[in-house]
Amino acid sequence: MGRRKATGVVLAAGLFVAGAAVVWRSGGARPPTPAPAPVDQVRAALETAMPENARVRPQLSNPAAYLPAQCYAATQDTPGGRTHNGCFACHQTPRPPNFIEDDTVQTVLSVARSAEENRWTNVLQPPPPVEMPDAELLAWVRSSNYVDERGGLRLAAALAHPPAAWDANGNGQWEGYTPDCWFQPDAEGFDHSPDGAMTGWRSFAYAPFPGMFWPTNGSAGDVFIRLPEAFRKDRAGRESKTVYRINLAILEAFIRRVDVPLPPTDERELGSDLDGDGVLGTARRVAFVWPPKPERPFGYVGQAAGLDRAREGWPAAGLYPRGTEFLHSLRYLDVEGEQVRMAARMKELRYMRKTRWLTYSDLQLTAEAEVRERMKHPDKLKTVLADAERGVGTGSGWLMQGFIEDAGGALRPQNVEETTACIGCHGGVGATTDSTFSFARKLDPRSAFQEGWYHWEQRGLKGIPEPKRADGQGEYAHWLEQVGGGDDYRSNDEVQARFFQPDGTLRPDAVKALTKDISVLLVPSPGRALQLDRATLALVKAQRFERGRDVVVGSPPKVKARLEQDGATGIVEPVLPGWVGPRKTASR
Repeated sequence: MGRRKATGVVLAAGLFVAGAAVVWRSGGARPPTPAPAPVDQVRAALETAMPENARVRPQLSNPAAYLPAQCYAATQDTPGGRTHNGCFACHQTPRPPNFIEDDTVQTVLSVARSAEENRWTNVLQPPPPVEMPDAELLAWVRSSNYVDERGGLRLAAALAHPPAAWDANGNGQWEGYTPDCWFQPDAEGFDHSPDGAMTGWRSFAYAPFPGMFWPTNGSAGDVFIRLPEAFRKDRAGRESKTVYRINLAILEAFIRRVDVPLPPTDERELGSDLDGDGVLGTARRVAFVWPPKPERPFGYVGQAAGLDRAREGWPAAGLYPRGTEFLHSLRYLDVEGEQVRMAARMKELRYMRKTRWLTYSDLQLTAEAEVRERMKHPDKLKTVLADAERGVGTGSGWLMQGFIEDAGGALRPQNVEETTACIGCHGGVGATTDSTFSFARKLDPRSAFQEGWYHWEQRGLKGIPEPKRADGQGEYAHWLEQVGGGDDYRSNDEVQARFFQPDGTLRPDAVKALTKDISVLLVPSPGRALQLDRATLALVKAQRFERGRDVVVGSPPKVKARLEQDGATGIVEPVLPGWVGPRKTASR
């Protein structure tokens, strides 16, 4: 198995594996002893970051629950026919410090044998939508299952005295994340509790990831970010919105890898050369300079400037500091008049927290070790480390936890298997930035409303221009062209009619409209929105999320019941990711 093919096996494996891994440096003779200690140290550090009772692999009804249902989408309707490549959105040439080079998964299905069977039967045979009058359905999606009638947080109140079914260790306390975001952002996106205090959460707008994450395919979603307390305080330990803004701007610059504008800021007070001009003066931007200049006095500001960089992290391209948190709600779709918008009712509430700072070297060593382990044991499944209350480790330094609707519509903690479904994407694909998707896709502050720091309830998707790839193509139009449909399963008949001609090519007028307004693609019609809500309710009533939670409305989904290990997808050449510029030619 060649090196490039070997890297693709990360589709079916994360950064945790059973047994010791061995890493050898290329270019020299093979030594007779195991690989250097740093690999084992990184692996041990990640494992010890998990709670003690999470270090035993849980029993899963689907042992490959981390492998998303989209990976079973048919890539050809007939042998030798047109290919449908939705794989490239996730599986691609990575950008360091992501060293999971899995673009060959687009061409070869490198899965363990026990993952060949498609156990996401809710996608293969979706349950029939719940029949309900429109008025009753709208009343349901407009009722909040997060905030109660008195303005309190329902889930937080329930977790204060967890029922026995939630209290996995029987100690009478909930030891995982307790929701503390009020979803009440101000004009800068900062969340506030009813007494006016800042919670630390800040909402941001982003270009939704291509495919199943578009509202037209089932859900409206939002994301909040929160940095640890030290990033929100000045050097004297006082809460400072100004300091917090600057630290978030620094983080944005190094995650998005662009300069980020600032209001005029005195660098002398902060002791940080924010604009990279070599002088502590007045900065009007955070300059993204990478690799870093050793002589530049630069770092996070305020109390965060005094943190142990080796443990807590520092501004590095593509990395968040330790303790970074994300909160992501998935909502039903509301319809008012002819407008489709985010509903009050949540389907899910997802949370992740970075528990370990890993350097570029740490991440590269671990990824290399994973490749070698998978080459030796191609049928070994990803080892899942999880705690029923605190969540599931991604294997890349993050802990994930989630809440989902119960049969009555109230939010409940996800079980381990339900959360495991999230770590396949967040713990082992080439498309992520430090295991995340959304913040690297934040809207550009130079052109976006409120510099991109807002919640979708403050402004919707209408009028947002299509994101561009580095080669100049529209990202969404390029995705549609590669997939040949409006979702991974090509079941979205509405997008098919809006964007595709009878011969399967894109309609030029629709593509032109998309460049100026992503809502023409991403937002469904009122009728489809209500159909999607009814289909979601069917999944909720069944409570069999281990069989899949994707909403499928329209034509029968083009999904395989079984994959063939190392089988060809029919895709000849991997599609380049959006961050790669156009290929050089003889003329340039």
